[in-house]
Order: sequence, then C-alpha cells, then structure tokens
Amino acid sequence: MGIRMLGVSMIIPVFSIFASEIPGSTKELAGIAVGIFGVSQTIFQIPMGRLSDRWGRKQTTLFGLAIYLAGTVMSGLSSNVYFLIISRFIAGAGAVSGVTMAWLTDGINIHRRNAALSLVGISIGLSVISGFTMSSVIAGYLGIPYLFYICAVLTAAAALYTARYLDNQDSANLYGDVSPITLRDLTDIFKNKDLLRLNVAGFSGNISLTGMFFIMPLLIKQEMAIQGMWKIYVPMALIGTACMYYFGKKADTMGTVKIASLGFILEIIGALVPLISTSIFALLAAFVVFYSGHCIISPVLPAAVSRHPSEGRKGTVMSIFNSSQYIGSGLSGIASGLLLKYAPNYIFVLIIVLICAVLYTLSRFRNYAS
Repeated sequence: MGIRMLGVSMIIPVFSIFASEIPGSTKELAGIAVGIFGVSQTIFQIPMGRLSDRWGRKQTTLFGLAIYLAGTVMSGLSSNVYFLIISRFIAGAGAVSGVTMAWLTDGINIHRRNAALSLVGISIGLSVISGFTMSSVIAGYLGIPYLFYICAVLTAAAALYTARYLDNQDSANLYGDVSPITLRDLTDIFKNKDLLRLNVAGFSGNISLTGMFFIMPLLIKQEMAIQGMWKIYVPMALIGTACMYYFGKKADTMGTVKIASLGFILEIIGALVPLISTSIFALLAAFVVFYSGHCIISPVLPAAVSRHPSEGRKGTVMSIFNSSQYIGSGLSGIASGLLLKYAPNYIFVLIIVLICAVLYTLSRFRNYAS
C-alpha cells in the first residue's frame, strides 16, 4: 500500500494543472479528467471486492495493479484531454482499495483495527511526504508526464513485492467457500444504518478532498512556481501523518464519532480560510489544517466499516465503502470543473456545507461507537 501510494501521491498535487493545460482542455473537461478516475473506481470497486471474497485477496490485488499500471502508462502518453480521460478511466478500473483494506483487516483483532490502520498509515504517510516532495520538483524540471511513468514503475514494484512476499491468507482460507452474493445480501448491507452513515461520511469526505486538491494547486500556482510547491506539501504531509498515527490509536479508546468529528471540523476550518484570504500564507495554513483533518479520519472510517459482523462479506462491505468514496471523488472533480467557471469560492462553500451534513450524520452513529 505504501509503495503504490508513493506513485499515486506524486500525481495528485499537480494533476489538476496537467489536466487544465493539456491540448484540448477546458475547465469542464479538466474536471472530468480529475473525476473520471473516481467514477471508474466506483463502477469496479464492488465487483473487485466480491471477486476477492471468492477468488482471493492476493490474486485480485495483482489483477487490479496490472490494470492500474496500464492506465497510468497511457496517462503519461496522453497527447490530448480526451485520451487522458480514457486513460484515467482505465487506471481507475484497477479498483483494489477495498480489497487491500479487507486483506489487511482479515487477521487483525476487531478491537485493534484503528491502531493497525494507523500503523499502516505511517508507511502511507511517509510515501505521501516523499511523493508530495518530489512531485513538484520532477514536474517542474522534467514535466508532469514523467510522474506517470515513475508511478507505473512503482506500481510494478508493488505487484512484484505482493507476488513474492505476501501470504495468501485470503477469504477462502479464513471463511471457507463464499457463496455468490445476492441482491438480498446487498440490500441487507445497505439497510445497516451505521454502515450507511459511514458510507455517507466517506462520500462527502472524498468530495471535499478531491475538491481541495483540484482548486488549491491552481491557486498556489498563481503565487509560486510549480518547482517550489514542495514547500507547502512537505509540512502538510508531515503534520498530517503525525495526526493520522496519534488520532488513529486514540479512536480505539475514544470511539469513532469523537475522532472522526474532530477530523471533519478541521476540514471545515481548512475550507473556511481561503474564503477569507488567498495569500500564500493563508493557503498554506488552510491546506495543512484541511489535510490534517483528512488524515485523522482516513484510518478511522474504514476501521469502523471493517467491524461489520459478516466476515465472509468483508471484501464486499469494504468495497461498497470505497465505492462511496470514489463516487464522491468522481462527482467532485466534475463539479469542481463546472464551479471553477464562476468562482473558486463556490468549491469551498460546497465543501463546508457537505461536511456540516456529515457531522449531523455522525451524531446519529451508534453501533460501533465506544
């Protein structure tokens, strides 16, 4: 997960710039290029999760990484915005986030999953720090397409590491043969009110994250050259990683609601600041606060989802949660491109309204709260 995230985190900080400047691009098409990855992830998350319940976590993870690798190489080779959109859709089809989360929690005690995910968050956090640091420097001197090629190499390394070193203790080994999922099974999952609240939180959280990473690089680029953006991304990633580790462990004792609410409140503050000032110092403060809030909730929500009692359906349940997140990412990219035509402030207002709704939803969260 850390190796793959290193490649992904090199693309995120500058992708909206790339999508906005590629031949044939408009604000709307740039938004689609940003959001189409999430749309594709949404379509394929649940089938991939179900496949992992029946075929195995390791096999499905390798299959997804191969698809993501192909789409990433194609993205780097894109010569116009339409080919970029198609390439990002293909990359998104390698939708194994839910699968890897299910694989991770297969062997972890239910009461220690927040701590486990926060430890994994350290490797992801270090990857994000490295990726954010290198992203703007490499993009500034070599060009953004090289980031896709580096990401492809790192994805191949992750696949080789998975194939060689990871034990295939998948769902088939742990729970026996898993019957095909039925419409009734899916209905029962969606009727679980706490899972529904977590899915809403994941959906709104990713709308906010994608919206911020769409508009903030464009605003920052007006104040500094792309080569210097690492000065913002490094402290942001360092503080966010520290928050992920500390508050991820706290969630095991303080409960999902308190810790997740803190993270969402920080996101609201981060979205409020650019409405007041767009100076480089205000943007730095806003991005750090917002990203810290995101890092706090990132291990807490999936840990809560993994407590769903039907272990034989975990891959499916986790993939539904990831699908809700990627629906948010997809819609956010498209909406951000449309709102940017009018004013960047509209994006921040949308984020604030959605997160306020999430805080109300979490206040009614019951079954998994400590």
